[in-house]
Amino acid sequence: MDDLKARAASADQERRERLNKRLRAAFLEGAEEDSRRRLGRGLTAEELERIVWRYPGDVPERRELGLRGSSEASN
Repeated sequence: MDDLKARAASADQERRERLNKRLRAAFLEGAEEDSRRRLGRGLTAEELERIVWRYPGDVPERRELGLRGSSEASN
């Protein structure tokens, strides 16, 4: 049973990693498109660095979501 839980946790982690990778790529693609639309050119290395710095972050694990939800409920 523990092996089954470990495999499920590993599969969840892999799915989350793939999702986060797609979300980061979409975020950067949107920034690049916005730059081309507004400025008529792609992002410079410096601009890209600032964009990456502003990336809001990856999707948290369920445990993190549960902890946040329970503290909000008690407030």
